Amino acid sequence: MITKLNTVALYVTDQERSKRFYVDMLGFDVTTDSDMGGMGRWLEVAPGGGGTAFVLANAEAFGKTDRVGDSADVTLKCADVRALHADLSGKGVQVTEPETQDFGTFVTVTDPDGHEFLISQE
Repeated sequence: MITKLNTVALYVTDQERSKRFYVDMLGFDVTTDSDMGGMGRWLEVAPGGGGTAFVLANAEAFGKTDRVGDSADVTLKCADVRALHADLSGKGVQVTEPETQDFGTFVTVTDPDGHEFLISQE
């Protein structure tokens, strides 16, 4: 029986830049950072408290340069979208103004490689 979704790969051009974005800007934790030998570096980041992690995969090493900025459609949750928007905007993160639809209030955040994430309020 499957018990959880473990990782989602995000193909990136610069793992260190991406790590700084997810850790310093979004507040994620580094959960794994290890050498994979000839394949380079295995780098996972996840929201505080664990759960599913993003693998910040070196696109060139995996032959996925065509997937940079277009790896997956991912949605995230937060407690207060407007407070998150203010925090991220203050850090210079590319984030849309909060928007409210029938399903809730959300923003869209874009990482340095162009990956977009919808973040909605719980």
